Amino acid sequence: MKMDGEPTLVSLSRKETYCILSFSDDETFELDYLDIRKSCQCAKCKPRQINDQMKIEFGEEISRLMLVKPKVEQVGNYALRFEWPTGCSSGIYSFDHLRMISESSGKKL
Repeated sequence: MKMDGEPTLVSLSRKETYCILSFSDDETFELDYLDIRKSCQCAKCKPRQINDQMKIEFGEEISRLMLVKPKVEQVGNYALRFEWPTGCSSGIYSFDHLRMISESSGKKL
């Protein structure tokens, strides 16, 4: 667990169109892969999300892609990397960032 007390990801259950993320504070969320993909913070995707209009356009572009269940690998003890068959595969999603996406776009279980 991280020293600052922020919840860490303790499990990831992958389904076909969404995943279930469980955190160390016993909170669990169902999160669509599309919402994860739209929140990529890599050097190519983040600049395309600078303002609300750009976020909308980026989201619409992502929504038009055929979203296939991504491969996932853990990065150290702090993040996951999702490999999207159509689009970006360089984004690293910290556990904090995944929690933020879960709280804003996911469904609390």
